[in-house]
Amino acid sequence: MTLYLLAFAVIAVAAFAQAISGFGFSLVAVPLLAMIVDPQPAVIAATIVSMGLNSANAYHHRTHIDLGATRRLLLWALPGLPLGVLALRLLPSGALVAVIALVTLGCTVVVWRGWRIAPGGWTLRGAGLLSGVLTTATATNGPPLVAALQAMRLEPRAFRATLALLFAVVSPIALVGFGIAGLLGMRAVLVAVVGLPAAALGGWLGNRLFDRFDAGMFRRMVLGALVVSSAAALAKAAL
Repeated sequence: MTLYLLAFAVIAVAAFAQAISGFGFSLVAVPLLAMIVDPQPAVIAATIVSMGLNSANAYHHRTHIDLGATRRLLLWALPGLPLGVLALRLLPSGALVAVIALVTLGCTVVVWRGWRIAPGGWTLRGAGLLSGVLTTATATNGPPLVAALQAMRLEPRAFRATLALLFAVVSPIALVGFGIAGLLGMRAVLVAVVGLPAAALGGWLGNRLFDRFDAGMFRRMVLGALVVSSAAALAKAAL
């Protein structure tokens, strides 16, 4: 029971942070969940909860979706999904926790620095492919897509809606891959069942309190917390 209460708290905090700062649900949730449960159910549960959140967001903001950008990135993200499933299945638990922590640290740097990639060519394709691999290996697939959409110069509403649609489309495909690979265990499903109302609560609180926070300061706090949680996950993997 304690495990699921902790998972509820982690996912609620992650959803709250995303509602305030505009990014990072999986970046916050996955490394912390990986220290509470095994990394495989942490990745799968975060994927399920993220699918629910982003499907709702994509539907709500559907009139602003850039379908051209979505098609270009999905074309390269989809081939990366089975590669990530393979990594999630084959890597031992300790190594997977370390990979999740290192990826989270790298993604934190990308978000913190606001890096962009070239808006076309192999860099864009590479960003799509990398996002596909990260979707199923670590559930932290946002930063490559963020960098790609920033390079495309989408206006803010289109940026948010298109990103939500990309997440919403790849997540169920990732779950099919998890099922085929025999990774959809009961623990992952139970954490996701606990996590869905937790995410709804955290998102609701974040949206209600949005105007009371300095978004820039809160964003820096979230990024700092990501560094700390990643360091803790690395320390646990080394033990």
